[in-house]
This record gives sequence, C-alpha cells and structure tokens, in this order.
Amino acid sequence: MPSTNRNVRLFGLNNLAIEASVRHLEKLHEVDLGHGEDSVSQPDETYYPQFDATIRSEAAAMAVHYRVFYCLENSIRTLISDILLEQHGTDWWNLAVPPNVKDHAEATHKRELESGISVRSEELIDYTTFGELGEIIKTNWETFSDIFQNIKALEKVISTLNTLRGPIAHCKTLAEDEVVRLHLALRDWFRAMG
Repeated sequence: MPSTNRNVRLFGLNNLAIEASVRHLEKLHEVDLGHGEDSVSQPDETYYPQFDATIRSEAAAMAVHYRVFYCLENSIRTLISDILLEQHGTDWWNLAVPPNVKDHAEATHKRELESGISVRSEELIDYTTFGELGEIIKTNWETFSDIFQNIKALEKVISTLNTLRGPIAHCKTLAEDEVVRLHLALRDWFRAMG
C-alpha cells in the first residue's frame, strides 16, 4: 500500500480520536466547543421519546465511543483487505486468513444469509470479530511488519481495545476511567502503527 494512503488513513483516525477527546471535555466541563450533534445523527422521534431519560442520556454519551470504534474497526478491515490484496491478489482471503477465522466468518455469513434478512456484506472480512482481525495481522506478520512496530505491542493494544469494545458493542456505559483508557488505547494503536 502506498505510504500516502496509509498516512491519509492515519490522519483520519487521529482526527476521530481528537474529536472524541473534545466531546469528552465538553461533557466533563459542561462547555460547548461547537461539536454538537447535527440533525442527521438525531434519533428517530417516533419511539425514542418513550425511553427513560436516563437511558437516552447514556445512549447519547456512548454514541461518541461507538462512532470512534466503528471507524477504527472498519478502517482495520480496509487496511487488512488492501494490504493482503496487494500481497496475494484477489484470492487473499483463502491464501492469508487463518482457517479458524475463515470458518467462523463463513459460518456467520451463511447463518445471516439463511435468516432472510439483508446480509451486511458480501465480503467475508466483514464477518470477522475485532479479535480475529488481530489474528489475521499476526498470521501475516511479515506483510504487516512494515506498518506495525512490534507484534507484542500490537497484541497488547488489540487486547485492550477488544476488552473496551465489549461495553460499547453491548450497550453498556463506559466508566469514566475506561473512557480515558479507550483514548489512551487509541493513541497506543496509532503509536503501534509507527
């Protein structure tokens, strides 16, 4: 992958981390620094007002963390896909992904296809878990070693992020300390990318 593409991607991810920090400071100090929600991200007013105000407030606070994690996780998928496509060609999924990760993704895709709902993607990497993304990178370390500085540091960062992902993905609030830990883990992620 050309260095320019990687730098642009890192720039975007860094901006998301900064935006999350600014929103956290706005909330913490009860100030408006101009990062208010726009009308596109406002909830559906048909059912939303029927939920308890405390839950709605928690949802608003957690939405910032979800958006950052959404961007992080999907940017990692794109990074992996782009690099392994460049390295192995169009059959990269079969050539470079560990068998257990392939099996899990394929089973999840099949289950979703058979459920009758719209499938999320035709790309099997979109059916991998956050932890499995780390496994793909570690399995192909020679290919990714020019992007990430150290495999042990990468494992630690992915483990921390995966732990913090739990409450975000399962609709629970993050404790104040964990919000700080999330921001630090995001910084560690960008640091690991050299």
